[in-house]
Amino acid sequence: METSGKNIFTQSYALRLLPFNPQSFFIFTINDSLFISKFYLQKMIRSQQKYLLSKVLLLAILFSCFYLPAAAQPGHNTLPLSHKIESAEQINPTTVQLIFSDKQRMTIDFYGENIFRVFEDTSGGIVRDPIAMPPANILVENPRRPVGQLLLANDANKVMIVSGKVSIEINKNTSLFKVTNNATKKVVMEMLKPVEFGNGKVSLLLKENPQEYFYGGGVQNGRFSHKGKSIAIVNENSWTDGGVASPAPFYWSTNGYGLMWYTFKPGKYDFGARENGEVMLTHNTDYLDVFFMVNDGAANLLNDFYQLTGNPVLLPKFAFYEGHLNAYNRDFWKEDSTGILFEDGRRYK
Repeated sequence: METSGKNIFTQSYALRLLPFNPQSFFIFTINDSLFISKFYLQKMIRSQQKYLLSKVLLLAILFSCFYLPAAAQPGHNTLPLSHKIESAEQINPTTVQLIFSDKQRMTIDFYGENIFRVFEDTSGGIVRDPIAMPPANILVENPRRPVGQLLLANDANKVMIVSGKVSIEINKNTSLFKVTNNATKKVVMEMLKPVEFGNGKVSLLLKENPQEYFYGGGVQNGRFSHKGKSIAIVNENSWTDGGVASPAPFYWSTNGYGLMWYTFKPGKYDFGARENGEVMLTHNTDYLDVFFMVNDGAANLLNDFYQLTGNPVLLPKFAFYEGHLNAYNRDFWKEDSTGILFEDGRRYK
């Protein structure tokens, strides 16, 4: 091949072949006898531009998928929640729904004139039973009793929900509850802070009164009165002092209310141990589902609890004797001529 005296390598242009092979280069040399048509060069440049545009769009799509804010993903809400109540409406004969300014919703459902359930799921979930593995139920088949007429009053500063036995006052600016026993006119329960959601936990902060005492939580070994203490609502399988063997997410207060958290998840109830004057209740769950019972005295509050969960098993007469909870089948009655006389005419000890 003849040239006009110019080195064919003195003028060269490198075009990266895209999208065929991003790692290779095709060298085109232009001189007097070898050239690239302007049309072909423009075609290659347009191809390269289209590829680069496609690549940018693809990266943008991938970025949006992998770095989507948690608040926009299902099941998450990391944005600050509003505590300002925008409206309240009665959606059926037993239920009132509160709508917050950020459109979150809370339902208050009465299971009797003095028992109500508070439910809120910031992920938008509906009222449901808690999941247990293996499957189990907390509530009996029919836990409801007649409610009668509910009165709903809604003004600029508060929402009032009144049944035959209970009045619930809710501050519209803070969403804080105040619950009153209609018969005694006594405020039995007050919230100190709005419900707190976050980090796989939900917390309630209630007021502790100076002469108020707390009982329950299941088998809390070595103690029965929990004022000034905290208890674990989790099966530690521990039968020694301070251990928990058979927890129950329920307690009752001498101020005239009981509370049952409708969950199987572990929790912790602090009755003024962390901060005097505060009851901090926490469960490892991502939504709020709590029953409140308003009544006078232990027997009445326990009967309200039994309305929801069923009556305890009545043990036979021969089972009423002093023993210890960790006995299982290693401790049992034996026939003995010096023992207690039973209905079968024999003596046991």
